[in-house]
Amino acid sequence: MEIRNLRHFVAVADTLNFRVAGERLHLTQPALTRSIAALEQELGVTLFHRDTRGVALTTHGAQLLQRARGVLTGADEFTYAAHALRAASPRQVHVGVYGNGLAELTHPVLEAFCERYPSAEIQVRDADFARGIEPLISGEYDIAFLRAPVDLPVLRTIRLFSEPMDLHVWEGHRLAREEIADIRDIFDDAWVTLPPSIPAPWSASWLFAEQRGGLAPNIGAFARTEGEFDAAVAYRRMSGVLPASVHRLRGQAGVSAVRARKAPLSHVAVAYPATGFSPAAAALAEIAVDVAGRRLHLVPEAERPPAA
Repeated sequence: MEIRNLRHFVAVADTLNFRVAGERLHLTQPALTRSIAALEQELGVTLFHRDTRGVALTTHGAQLLQRARGVLTGADEFTYAAHALRAASPRQVHVGVYGNGLAELTHPVLEAFCERYPSAEIQVRDADFARGIEPLISGEYDIAFLRAPVDLPVLRTIRLFSEPMDLHVWEGHRLAREEIADIRDIFDDAWVTLPPSIPAPWSASWLFAEQRGGLAPNIGAFARTEGEFDAAVAYRRMSGVLPASVHRLRGQAGVSAVRARKAPLSHVAVAYPATGFSPAAAALAEIAVDVAGRRLHLVPEAERPPAA
């Protein structure tokens, strides 16, 4: 059983509204529904009655709610104790890297941090898209390198630069030999995209909901990593969109990258919790801004963010 499923159960029980609970948890309503269904299946009991009039706790759900709260309180106390131990060892800095992070600037930024703080013990982890931003909010990561299609109030997000997006199609696709194509040209294809556990506004952005004009996407697969993303393109003949640096830095055999016309730019950022953050997070973010200001030429086609 996963703690986050219990958090989802309590959130729905508190609101008796899947949409409102999803907004509080930064989850899409379908993702929250799947989480509750998985918990019900694992427990072997029905937690909620759902009908046209709304949502209500079942008798079993009401009996388990207080126990769920107790488990979450214990988990939070455990997490706080772990954070206190980490605070006593300020030399540890945990960095989550989503996808290819800051592209060609990932190494220069981390190297600059190590040079300025030689006693720091920096730990870099490849982030799992399926976990969304939960590790960042929970304190598992002090800071993250990610793509920020929209700003979230729970995060302090600092944009470093933007870059174009590419259509990723399999090598036999009708667009594979094109240099540039309209993003709408693949809207009818089966899409591979990021899991629905990412914040709902991000999910809408990665699926280009605005450009689709209300038409639902044909989602063929969800990818936890960029490697899984391109594997679905190459071997399952799906299509999708990723930042231009992805194919440039680690192109996948069998995948063609075609420059996306009329697609929003990919915004590259560092992010850390808006409250209760580690001083190391702010220090690393400051270094990232400095390095991006001096060495942005390392990233082809990068554009600086507009002046504040």
